[in-house]
Amino acid sequence: MHMRTACFAAAVLLLVPGAFAQDPDGKSTSQSNPATTASPPGTAVPIFGNGGGGNPQAANANLTLIRNWDRASGVQYNDIWGWTSPDGREFAYIGETDGIWFVETTDPQNIRQVGWWSAPNSLWRDFANLGPYVYSVSEHHRGIRIFDMSNPDSPQDLGYVATSQIRNTHNITADESTGYLYLSGTNQGLAIFDASQSPTNPTFVSTWYPGRTYTHDCCVIRGRAYLSNGRSYAARIMDATNPSSLIEIGRCNTPGGYDHNVWVSDDDQVLCVTDEIERNGPNAALTVWDISNPQVPVLRDDYSLGTIVHNVFILGRTAYMSHYVDGVHVIDITDPANISAVGNYDTSTVASGYNGAWGVHVFADHGLIYASDMQNGLYVFEMQCGHLNRYGAATPGTAGRTPRAILADATPRVGASGLTLDIDGLAPNAPAFLFVGFAAGSLNVLGVDIHIDPAQALSASITADANGKVTVPLPIPNDPNAANQRIYMQILAQDAGAPQGWSASRGMWMGICQ
Repeated sequence: MHMRTACFAAAVLLLVPGAFAQDPDGKSTSQSNPATTASPPGTAVPIFGNGGGGNPQAANANLTLIRNWDRASGVQYNDIWGWTSPDGREFAYIGETDGIWFVETTDPQNIRQVGWWSAPNSLWRDFANLGPYVYSVSEHHRGIRIFDMSNPDSPQDLGYVATSQIRNTHNITADESTGYLYLSGTNQGLAIFDASQSPTNPTFVSTWYPGRTYTHDCCVIRGRAYLSNGRSYAARIMDATNPSSLIEIGRCNTPGGYDHNVWVSDDDQVLCVTDEIERNGPNAALTVWDISNPQVPVLRDDYSLGTIVHNVFILGRTAYMSHYVDGVHVIDITDPANISAVGNYDTSTVASGYNGAWGVHVFADHGLIYASDMQNGLYVFEMQCGHLNRYGAATPGTAGRTPRAILADATPRVGASGLTLDIDGLAPNAPAFLFVGFAAGSLNVLGVDIHIDPAQALSASITADANGKVTVPLPIPNDPNAANQRIYMQILAQDAGAPQGWSASRGMWMGICQ
């Protein structure tokens, strides 16, 4: 359990204009307009709000296109994944019908190809990561293909493994905490491999295939496996603490005709399921489930555009969808019974069918969002509100330990009283400071990189628990003046192994949605 601090009142004050001291004439002594302060690259767009589980109110809202890169005319693309290297460089992997494409996205304005490899012709391709190793699977080749990104400027194709056990695979998921790989849609059902001891030669562990129940995709995290089981009209919740013997805990009986993909919120309380095919009417949609009691999941809401949804992933309480011809959609699932849209971008140049946005990747450390469009290639977006972005370099401490934070429990928007910042990477029981302000900065103080303007920031003292973690409440007032504000943050922590005894996180910023 994370240790919670006292309410972080300083951060709340910063969210409302006038929170800084005022002179006798009632004018703020701050010399900077929060809407125009310098910030990391990205052109702001009108903030998107007041969605409501249906068609968005505006096209291309809240997602700013940084770059679209189509590798070659006429190429058809499929899934996408990404990786952040230990030195902070960012990479994306994109599948093609006849190949696999690796690019560096550290500078998204100048995307750079670092590798391309031919592959057996297939509409379907998928990727997963364990450290520098990339695992690729397809419906049209045996086994698992492995790439080594230890030298990201020159990735190495290590070839195929597990070709005797696996004839074909639809999808692959990596459980980074255990080093296990889960292969969905194989000739053996859900096939499980242990790559923890030998990432270049994973060991076959077991399969889950009761009654030949098909698993199309899965999410495995924090000791549970969430399975999307295709035409069985169910998403299963499994105990995965023993990967050699998955045990069913609960089941979401979905209204659609094909459970395609599933993902869980960071607090394990909300599950999102995409149904790719209709059943008994126009009900192909994203469904949102309360799984606070995983034995008895409860359907709370759905998001339907009347077109085909494909994949969903979740950060905190924000869900990101690749929605075929409707592009990328983002929804607030803070209250699973009252979801609402917070952004979208239409990547597709095709009006109907299984075309357009195939995949979306939201786990890059810098916070930029990648999408793959079947006809148009790679898209890189910056999200203007409701999402945490990072910039600048961190200052590591002992053994490379670095403070890092994620948003939790709510989507950052007006009235999000339950929003928190989950921080880890601190020294056990160490004191630290969270700085919050309206402007980015660039300052090096005795070897520590500072990424927030100290003249426009307040700080809160926090203390890590024995595991080097702490949760900070960051409530946003229900005040319309807070909308469209951009908030900058950074963590400084005492750490004996850091320069002058202080480690520091990367700079962070988030916009407040309406």
